[in-house]
Amino acid sequence: MTTQSTLIVIVYAPALVADDTRTLAAVHGLERALPGLRLEWRVTEGRRLAALSQRDEWLAESAARGKFPLVCNGDVSYPVTISGLTKPASESPGGQALLDVHANMPLDAAVIAAAGDVLEYVAEGTRAFWGR
Repeated sequence: MTTQSTLIVIVYAPALVADDTRTLAAVHGLERALPGLRLEWRVTEGRRLAALSQRDEWLAESAARGKFPLVCNGDVSYPVTISGLTKPASESPGGQALLDVHANMPLDAAVIAAAGDVLEYVAEGTRAFWGR
């Protein structure tokens, strides 16, 4: 079995607040960076894929609760995911809570060509302080 290399983009941004649109902006940014990509699936607690027919509304509701849940493209042979986690001020530089966002995708020629855009669009969407 061959292991596929992965590009992992991580950005650090201010923690989510009520009515925050940055979760959706980051998802839209990742989709814009990789034309044809649609992140319209979630992973259930039973570790199954579930389609998100109202994805934008679902993400907005999650963000209102301070959550950035994992969304993916639903393709197990070419998995692309993005999610975020709030780090408390006590664990963050500068003593302020941070949103830690991770985007993962297979490292192939298309992703390598778009890697700069992936970082830029996800960082802009979250209004990140820094990323890697």
